[in-house]
Amino acid sequence: MDFDAPVQAAANAAPAIPYTGFRPPIVFHTNILTLFGAFQPWSLPKMAAWAMENGFAGLEVGPAVPLESAAFAAARSTGAQIVSLTYGRNVLAADAAERAMHRRNVIDRLRFAGEHAIPLVVLATGRLPGRSLRANLPDVIEWLGETVLPLAREGGVTVAIENCPAVGNIATGPALWHELFDVALPELTLGFDPSHLVWQMVDAYAALRDYAPRVAHVHVKDTVIDRARLAREGIDGDGWWRYVLPGWGELNWTLILAALRHARYGGSLSIEHEDAAWDRSEGEVLQSLIWSRRYLENLMGEPVIVPPVEAAAPVRSAGVVAM
Repeated sequence: MDFDAPVQAAANAAPAIPYTGFRPPIVFHTNILTLFGAFQPWSLPKMAAWAMENGFAGLEVGPAVPLESAAFAAARSTGAQIVSLTYGRNVLAADAAERAMHRRNVIDRLRFAGEHAIPLVVLATGRLPGRSLRANLPDVIEWLGETVLPLAREGGVTVAIENCPAVGNIATGPALWHELFDVALPELTLGFDPSHLVWQMVDAYAALRDYAPRVAHVHVKDTVIDRARLAREGIDGDGWWRYVLPGWGELNWTLILAALRHARYGGSLSIEHEDAAWDRSEGEVLQSLIWSRRYLENLMGEPVIVPPVEAAAPVRSAGVVAM
C-alpha cells in the first residue's frame, strides 16, 4: 500500500495551519526609559529598535515623549507597534494653569493619535482636590463627554480610562467604573492595572471578571505588601506596599490571563516598570523588562502548527461512539 500518496494529496488540499491562540502582543511603557530612570532619557526610535531586537511587539508611549511625527515614523520603521498614547495627569487640577496645560496635552494626543492611526489613548479622569470620588462625577462626565469623546470619535480613536489613584482620577475601582462606564459614558473603555487594586484592598480578580469585556488595555506590574509593617503602621502609614515586577508580588497572573482569554481580550499586555529595586541603571531596567516579558510568555501557550487534515479519517476503535 502506498501510504505517501494520500498524505501528499491531503497536504496539497489542506495546508498546515499556524495557530497562535491567546497570545497578546507584549509591549512596554516608555516612562521607565524617559521619565523614571537616573540616566539620559531614550528617544522613541531608540526604544522602538531595542524593543524589536528583544522580543517585544512595540511600545506604549507615555507623556514624556514629544509628539513628533518624524520620531514616530522612525519608531514604526523598525516594525514596532505604537499601541497607545498615555497621559495620566489631573485635568481637573485646582490650579487653573496646570488644569489648562493638562487639558491641552490630552487634546493634542487625541488629535495626534487620530492623524497617525494610533488606535488608543489612555487617560485619567481628573479629580478636583477636596471632593469625594462621586462628587467629582459631574465635572468628569462633562470633560470626557463634551471634549474627549467627540475628538476621539472624529479621529477613530478609542479612549481607555486607567484605574491609577495617584494621577488625579476617580475611576479607581469597580464602584466608580459602574457609575462612569455602565451609567454615564458607555463609550469609554478601561485601562486595567490590577496592581493598584491590591493596595486598595479591592478584589482584582472579581473586578476583572465583571469588567473584562470593557478592558481595552492592560498594565502589567505587581504589588508587594509588607503585612508586618501594615499591621504596625495601618493603612495611612508609609512603606507597607510598593510596586514590583510581575510575579514578584501578590497577584496571580495566571488567573488574570485566564479571565482576559475568557473575555477574548484583543489588546496588548504593557509592562509598566515601576519597581524601584530594578531601576538603578539602564542594565537593570533592560534586564527586568526582558525578564517580565519572559514571565508573561511562560504563562501563555506556544504557537503551534496544525497538520493538514488526512485524506481519510482513521477508523475508530470498537466501542467508541461519536458524540
